[in-house]
Amino acid sequence: MHKEKIYKKPVGKPVKVPGLTSVAQPSVAIPSRRLELIFPLIVAISGFLLYFNTIFNDYALDDLAVIQENRFTKQGIAGIPVLLRTFYWEGYWNNNAGLYRPLSMVTFAIEWQFFPGNPHAGHFTNVFFYALTGFLLFRVLRRMMSKFTILLPLIISLLFIAQPLHTEVVANIKSRDEILCLLLFLLSVDNFIAYFDTGSRWRLGIAISSYFLCLFAKESAISFILIFPLVLWFFRDIKVKKLLTLTIPFVVTVAAYFIIRLMILGTNITGKEYTYLDNSLIAAPDLMTRLATSFFILGKYLKLLIFPHPLSYDYSFLEISFFKWSNYQAFLPLLVYTTGFVFAVRSLLKKEKNIFVFGILFYLLSLAVVANIFIVIGCTMADRFLYIPSLGFSILIAYGMFRIFSQNRETRKNAGIGSLFTRNKWIYLVTLLILIPYSVKTIARNQDWKNNTTLFIADATSSPGSSRVRTNYGTVLLQKFDKNNPDKESQIGYLHQAIAEFQSAIKIDPNHPMAYLDLGAALYQKNDYPAAIEALKTAIRLDPGDPKPYSTLGNSYYRVGDFNNAIVNLKKCIELKYTSSETYNFLGGSYFGTKDFPNAVNAYMKAINLDPKNLEFHTNLGSVYGSMGDYAGALRCFHKADELKPGNAQILMLIGMTFQNMGNRDSALFYNAKVAKLQQK
Repeated sequence: MHKEKIYKKPVGKPVKVPGLTSVAQPSVAIPSRRLELIFPLIVAISGFLLYFNTIFNDYALDDLAVIQENRFTKQGIAGIPVLLRTFYWEGYWNNNAGLYRPLSMVTFAIEWQFFPGNPHAGHFTNVFFYALTGFLLFRVLRRMMSKFTILLPLIISLLFIAQPLHTEVVANIKSRDEILCLLLFLLSVDNFIAYFDTGSRWRLGIAISSYFLCLFAKESAISFILIFPLVLWFFRDIKVKKLLTLTIPFVVTVAAYFIIRLMILGTNITGKEYTYLDNSLIAAPDLMTRLATSFFILGKYLKLLIFPHPLSYDYSFLEISFFKWSNYQAFLPLLVYTTGFVFAVRSLLKKEKNIFVFGILFYLLSLAVVANIFIVIGCTMADRFLYIPSLGFSILIAYGMFRIFSQNRETRKNAGIGSLFTRNKWIYLVTLLILIPYSVKTIARNQDWKNNTTLFIADATSSPGSSRVRTNYGTVLLQKFDKNNPDKESQIGYLHQAIAEFQSAIKIDPNHPMAYLDLGAALYQKNDYPAAIEALKTAIRLDPGDPKPYSTLGNSYYRVGDFNNAIVNLKKCIELKYTSSETYNFLGGSYFGTKDFPNAVNAYMKAINLDPKNLEFHTNLGSVYGSMGDYAGALRCFHKADELKPGNAQILMLIGMTFQNMGNRDSALFYNAKVAKLQQK
């Protein structure tokens, strides 16, 4: 009878962790090498299949800023040197937000080089890196937990890979910074442990290099400097002095990163001054309210980790209300987090090496940088902030299941392959009860990220208290409005619903300029020009540097016959370099309305240069020439319009009128006859 292959694995001096002896392999045998390969492949394939449907998605949200409309990314490989020496958003807007994340930007540039404007390539890369993260995660956990049953790293990895909170990270191409950050951290930890176990210096070199790149993926990797020593402390037998010595290279790496960051960003390390539109906590009336609300958010994070529904792309002002410490929803999370922290610190001081404590510390350390407790960051709350902390949570859940459901000690010592799948049945059952609904939720949520339209519609009900979400949803409804659609009732419904959403957004935040801008655009489509003017004037007062409201405001003034104000606003729009052929068209019409014919000609000619095949522009320019008495110029324009659209009765009528004004009666009668013939049809 064939016996299972047993071997010894060199792991330095793994520590015997108190509280884990009940689930540990006590000394000798571990499963066949086949499982060491099969299990990480299972995790990787699971990750790929869970997000396979995102490959067919389009760009969404900040993909526009970092890829689609980023002037450096769109240079392809040639843009990489610029990306390495500029701050994160510089290729899209000139506002230094204190972010320097060149690694993901470089990958976007490479993709654009070979697949320009193709979001599917970007989505595939995200899914591939996520699957690779799952593969490496199991290998790292297995190396860390080499004295424990192989089921523990497997279940931790599967719980992590199926977590629906990761949909924002994987389905939004922009969030590759999160994926690369964790992937490189895992690679660094894997080689760091291998260096400790074997003494191989090239392993240490890979560990340091990986962590260096990790920092350039995302700034939050700085918190990992505390996790490296914890990994050895909890999973290897090591003295504190040696632990501190081994950490020094990583401290030096962080110092080198800060020097480079300082050279790129200058002394403005924290970036721009954030407003309540970025992080609603900035609008908190006092420090205690801000902290209480921050702990409410931390409690909400725990709830989402356990029950990830509903999910949202935005939790900005005022989706999350302000809380006082008298509210249990703020005080209870404070109690939970404080208890966990105190328990972990006491265990460290007592030199107790319990994996539960490691899970708590990993969760707290990776979450601390985005918790809005120590510093206020540029975002109130986000699903993506739980991507890396969810690994600590997965460790806690998996370990808890083994503590509760694992069988007696003698059974646990058996490391045979068969025993892995015939015993610990309750662990399998509970794991499946978590994985199945998580997987269903993940696959379904991926479709919400198909594009901005699907996302804004889906999350309109998830974050109804967010002024930004209501505004974005109203924008989607306004885009659906088509005044030329024969189904007038449904189109008017879209328009009215859009206006209602913008008004709701303004009710939530009366100082939200984008809501007023979009409300003005909707009222303009409704032909309610006076109301549109008031909304757009408010948008400009709140954000005078935004050129977009000046355009619609100028058009609205033109519609009500206030040509002077139309000229002022349209010229401001042009001054701010937000121009289109329509801008010059309305400017020409406004000059025409004030009888400033030379400027009208100049504006219409600029409109034609931008859109030479536009029938209306040629017709308008011809009308100006006609009013000036330049009938030859008028005829040139009208004949050009006739070439663009032969047989148009209105154009033929204008040609006839021009000939009439020139005294050419025969030609006038000829074109009038053409018009009459067309009208008879």
